[in-house]
Order: sequence, then structure tokens, then C-alpha cells
Amino acid sequence: MKMIERETWAEVILDYRRLFRWGVKREIEVPMPNTPLAVSIVGPRRAGKTFLMLQTMGELVGSGIPESRVVYINFEDPRLTDVTLDDLMVFLEVLNEMHPDDAGETRYFFLDEVQNVPGWERFVRYLLDFDNRVFVSGSSSKLLSKEIATQLRGRSISVGVFPFSFREFLKARGEKLPKYLSTEEKAKVTALLGEYLEWGGYPEAVLNPELRMEVLRSILDLAVYRDIVERWGIRNVSAIRLLLKMLARSSHLTLSKAYSTLKSLGVSVGKGTLADYMEYLSDAFILYRLPPYVKSYKKAELLGFKPYLVDSGLLRILGVTDRGRLLENTVFMELIRRGFTPGEDLFYFPSEGGEVDFIAGEEAIQVTYEIHPFNRERELKPLLKAANSCGARTLKVITFAQRETLGLKGRKIEIVPLLRWLL
Repeated sequence: MKMIERETWAEVILDYRRLFRWGVKREIEVPMPNTPLAVSIVGPRRAGKTFLMLQTMGELVGSGIPESRVVYINFEDPRLTDVTLDDLMVFLEVLNEMHPDDAGETRYFFLDEVQNVPGWERFVRYLLDFDNRVFVSGSSSKLLSKEIATQLRGRSISVGVFPFSFREFLKARGEKLPKYLSTEEKAKVTALLGEYLEWGGYPEAVLNPELRMEVLRSILDLAVYRDIVERWGIRNVSAIRLLLKMLARSSHLTLSKAYSTLKSLGVSVGKGTLADYMEYLSDAFILYRLPPYVKSYKKAELLGFKPYLVDSGLLRILGVTDRGRLLENTVFMELIRRGFTPGEDLFYFPSEGGEVDFIAGEEAIQVTYEIHPFNRERELKPLLKAANSCGARTLKVITFAQRETLGLKGRKIEIVPLLRWLL
């Protein structure tokens, strides 16, 4: 295999030093370790990982770190196709030749889409051993700290980057949020909330609203083809596309139900392969599977999971227009941004009289577009069951616009409008 030329490495290093660093400042804190640690920046494609890296680089240079010690490499650059560990060692040699005075100093390496390099963990360990700071990014959940702790010997921490939160969405649209709003201002923000609910927060879609359908389709195509079809060598592309539509439109799903549905549509795919497809969608941060709050593994398998996608805009282009479904997906992703993890401290609560959408730590959260006389009992009663079974201390119903505090059988239930909860 042909190695990458030294001149090519020098060109890449200098080109990326001039990258444009404009964009909406994210409300995401990137830790700056005082000791040699790798910071793993992970999330779906086109959610803003690269910009967050560039933003962090700009802050480092602004704080007085010489620009020559802040190094960015994108491993999806076509000049770096099939890069190897030997190539990376040549890259370091070229860097030292370009800046010999920095050779013994702490450098800050930003390695974008690093999962494309076989054995990248060994290179990162090498950099850390020489007192450098390393920031890696990628659109694979394998880069989460719990996944790479072994390879990096526990020397890693993770930062999740997702499409814009509603606060970031408003910032991108040039909207300021004072503590109090006039009737006119509140109406405008509520209209923007409706747009966010339907079209989500992918930065390119938010900043190009007239092109958002095309942008979202291209994001989904890229994620499916690059991160799943190409990475895993999938031949049955139609099966994974149908599965994705099914996941988008299902409130609950089991592997057996997905298999039966695809079989009825004439799609031939084994259960094991189907399970792999779901794992690939999860690994690429497209799909999240929320398990039930039950102790029995067998019962959990029988009940199945609740599927959510990383952004409601993806639901929209997959044909989902129901605002209740879009609202629930929006709430789920906000819980993910707040640090909850499905299967660890985030579940749904099943019961015979109805379920609770989310058990998030010590909080039971029901989500419905609105509370009215026909659904009131169905939405509220399961919250009391969850309080007794799960020990939930706070009971909440998130609606699009209603606000009220209720008392039911000695427990307080707070009905919160989405706008207030998100902000």
C-alpha cells in the first residue's frame, strides 16, 4: 500500500490551519484536561462535531496557545484515504520538521472522524504518553468513553454533540430570550417552537429553512450509506430503509414484530441480520431504543422497546406528521442532552391501564400534545402507578402549551408547556 507523501502531510496541516471558524456557538462544554487525557466528541453526522472542534481550537489560540501547537486533521479528507499507523508517524515527523521548537511542548491534536483509521487508539495513546492533549471525534458510538476505556487504558472522557437544542435553535435564528416576553414575542417564539418540533435542529436545516427537506434527506442518506451500508458491507439496502421507516412510525417494537412485518412486505431478512441492522442504526446515533422499567429480562424482551430517532426532522422526512409523536421524540432527545442514558437511568414504565413515557431518574414524565377530558385519566393514572412502583418523586406531564398544577390522590402533578420545559 502506497504511503502518504510528506509534502501531502505538510499541505494538509497548513490547509486545515486556515479553516473558517464561523457558526452558532454551541451550549456544549468541551473539557480541557490538565493531564494527558483524550476527549472523545461523539454524535451523529452533520450535528456540529467539526464546528465544535474548530470552536475549541479558536478558544485555545485566543487564550495564547501558539497556533502551531493546535493541529487539526480530518480523516475523511480524500488525500488521506487508507491512512495507516505508519503514515501517522510520518505525519508527526513532518510536524516536527515544520515546527522544531514545539517538539518538546504540549500540543493539542484534533482528530476528526478518527474511526476511519485502523488502530487509531495506539496512535492516540502514543500522543498522550508524550504529554499531549488529544480530541477525537466520530459518528460511531464506539468512541464513547465506556467503549474506548480499555483501548486508551481509561484515559478518556466523552462529550455528546447532537442537533441544536431549542435554545441553540433560537440563537441560530437570531432570537434573544429575555426573562419575560410580551404577547407578541411569546407568539413568535411559540411559532418557532412549532417549527422546531416539526423540522428538528440539524444546523444546516435550521440555517437553510427553505432547503431543509433536501438537507435532511441528504443527512439521512449519508448516515445510512456511509456509516452503515459502506462500513458494514450491507447488500440488502431496501431492508434497512424499510426498517428505518418502521422504526420511525412505531410507538413500540420487538425484533419478532419487525421480522414479521418485513416478511409480510416480501423482504427476506433473518432475525439475526435484523438485530444487526438495529445495532448499526444505534451505533451511528440514528436510533435510540428505550427499554421498559421491568426486572425480568424475558418480560423486557416480550414488551419490546420504544424507538426514537436522533432528531424529529428525520421523523418528518420519513413520513411522520403526528405532533404527539414529534413532541415525544423532542422530549426524549432533550433528556439525552441532559445526560440521561437509556437502560441506565432512562426507561418507559409499562402498566395495564396505560404507560408512562419516561422514567428519568427520580422523575416520571408523561408526554401528550394536550390534556383534554377524553385522555385525562389515561395520561394521569399511570403516573401514580409509577410513583408507587419506581419511587418517582416528581410527576410531570409535558404538553405543547398547557400549564397547570393538579392534586391526585395526595400527589402533585405538574402540567408543563414544552416551551417552559425546554428553556
